[in-house]
Amino acid sequence: MQPIRLGLVGYGKIAQDQHVPAIQADPGFELVAVATQGSPCPGVANFSSLTDMLRELPQLQAIAFCTPPQGRYALVSEALAAGKHVLVEKPPCASLGEAMALVDQAAQAGVTGVFAWHSRFAPGVQAARAWLAEGELQAVRVEWKESVRKWHPGQTWIWQAGGLGVFDPGINALSIVTALLPAPLFVDKAQLQMPANCQSPIAATLALRSEQGLPISAELDFDHGHDELWRIELQAEHGVLRLDHGGATLSVDGVARTVPEEGEYPALYRHFRQLIEAGASDMDVQPLRLVADSFFAGERVTVEPFYE
Repeated sequence: MQPIRLGLVGYGKIAQDQHVPAIQADPGFELVAVATQGSPCPGVANFSSLTDMLRELPQLQAIAFCTPPQGRYALVSEALAAGKHVLVEKPPCASLGEAMALVDQAAQAGVTGVFAWHSRFAPGVQAARAWLAEGELQAVRVEWKESVRKWHPGQTWIWQAGGLGVFDPGINALSIVTALLPAPLFVDKAQLQMPANCQSPIAATLALRSEQGLPISAELDFDHGHDELWRIELQAEHGVLRLDHGGATLSVDGVARTVPEEGEYPALYRHFRQLIEAGASDMDVQPLRLVADSFFAGERVTVEPFYE
């Protein structure tokens, strides 16, 4: 079977660090071109816009999007209108309404769409799902704390309206929780710490619940300069499971378990390829809905200005 001819839109840090290596390592894809307004991607055709890339390379079959969420809706919609399969880096759009519209457009176009909740493909997540089937879950606790200065240097869009602030990494945790608990979750309470000079929160505390009343707490911090922590703890009647390092490692009652070695983005692109072959999509909006509900219902507390 011939590899899927793929174009990439946006060639920033996440594209360079994760997407391009994963695409190039997958024999099921051929990276043909990149649309970027920054430094060009070596070894492929480069264009200044998606429009130019689609016009010059009609043979492209799929497009992956790594641009900031603000303004991304129009780009993805353009690719869908051209009949291309799409993979959209998280968060998929600047608003829930835009994401839902893309779900409908992909279905109408009859192409594959993927919202790239890459943390769901962390090595320990599938094993955690199997463990949950062994008994009743009692509580979930999330601690997601990292340094924006380290992971997103100079990316001012994060602090603008639609940039999500601490929810840019925090939505990764929510994507894992919603994968483990696929029934709808609800926001009971949220506190958002808003720097005086920003439009998005730098930290947040959430109290969520499932339809059955299962309590889920989350502490998110985007200005955590030491001992970074990406942890989800599941308390059940048969023990305590902990996903650490964003789901890369798993332990039960303090004992480490073996997990697969495949990385998140290689697994994500394998999933994308399999969906294209099956004529299916995976465009779950629940992680983004929980963020939207946190903004809608959350208490906003002004904190010190943020300066990088």
